[in-house]
Amino acid sequence: MLESRDVLLCGLAFTSRTETVEDYLKDKVSSLTVIALSSCFLKENLSACRIYEKGVLKKEFKVANFRIKDYQWYRQPLVLLVFVFNWFSIVSTVLKLRKKFHLCIGISHSFAFAGLVLKKMKRVQKLLYYCIDYYIPQQKLNFNSLFVKSINVIERVIVRNADFVWDLSEKIQEYRERLGRVRKGTYKSTVVPLGYSRKMRKSVPFEEINRWDIGFVGTVSANHGLEILVEAMPGILKTFPQACVKIIGQGPFLAELRELVRRKGLEPYFTFFGFIKEEDKMLDILSRCAVALALYTTRGNENIVCADTGKPKLYAFIGLPMVVTACYPQSSQIERSGVGIVINDEPVKMGAELTHALSRLLGSDEALRAFKKNAFEFGNSFVSDAAFDKGFSELTEKINGV
Repeated sequence: MLESRDVLLCGLAFTSRTETVEDYLKDKVSSLTVIALSSCFLKENLSACRIYEKGVLKKEFKVANFRIKDYQWYRQPLVLLVFVFNWFSIVSTVLKLRKKFHLCIGISHSFAFAGLVLKKMKRVQKLLYYCIDYYIPQQKLNFNSLFVKSINVIERVIVRNADFVWDLSEKIQEYRERLGRVRKGTYKSTVVPLGYSRKMRKSVPFEEINRWDIGFVGTVSANHGLEILVEAMPGILKTFPQACVKIIGQGPFLAELRELVRRKGLEPYFTFFGFIKEEDKMLDILSRCAVALALYTTRGNENIVCADTGKPKLYAFIGLPMVVTACYPQSSQIERSGVGIVINDEPVKMGAELTHALSRLLGSDEALRAFKKNAFEFGNSFVSDAAFDKGFSELTEKINGV
């Protein structure tokens, strides 16, 4: 097992799986070193290295990272610098620590590649690659398509050289074989789905929620359907004039979304919190909403096919009724369990269906109570411990010497 091992964990801070794995592992290994780099879209550098010994935090310090802050078209090539700088930051931090590790866990391809470099430098013995997404290139020739293809080449190198691979979903393995030309069975792998730490589990009593608040949390990007919510908002306000939208998060579409809200004269009905570092504060705001949205679209967003997307799971984890689009892989399960309402993912139909879904949820205390109760019960299956127990058990069986 891992009790006597020194483990290095590398991943994206706050918006990734890093903190969940950290919380699970810190008191299960001899020492855990976490290098968590914050998103390049944040205005502030929140990257840090934390060192635990037997579950006790012994040291924490800032780590350098590269920030773009906003994603205008002319800044697209800077994403390449983000990857390179992150690799350099992780490797240089490990070298400064003057320490070797039995196991490195790299969450996503960019951090696993740094782990692979450290393995070649003999700073880590074994590499576990936790694949949380697999990118599907668009057919048209542009920067994004070429960039995704280059990422998939890097991913192929990682999979072929990692000692073990965790995939977030089975679809990743299917597309890795189809697009990445890495056949199933040629690498050691298991599926470890998305989950959340038990300490995040909470549900606000119905009497204490903000009865007309509509919540969203996550990276604010163009494929999350938020512009459709803005277009539908005047119609929603006719039925529910008290309605208010609370958006938590930052991302490449944020400036454009705020401008759209301003042009529509809807600023009094939208609150943009930006990125909230304090997890408890974020959960408190979100859990007090009446409903939440996960409006994924397939327009330019084929990657959702491979994803085990986190928003609906987080909403259920804290007892939030939700509106999700049909392209979400577990949408039928959400509808069947009475957790939320599923709407069409085609942009031309989403607006009307979103308005109708919110009318069903917000229009009745009785219905909303039932959805809220079902959501919290549904969230029981998303506690991360069981998935990690299985994943690490298989890892220790299949990798000799860990």
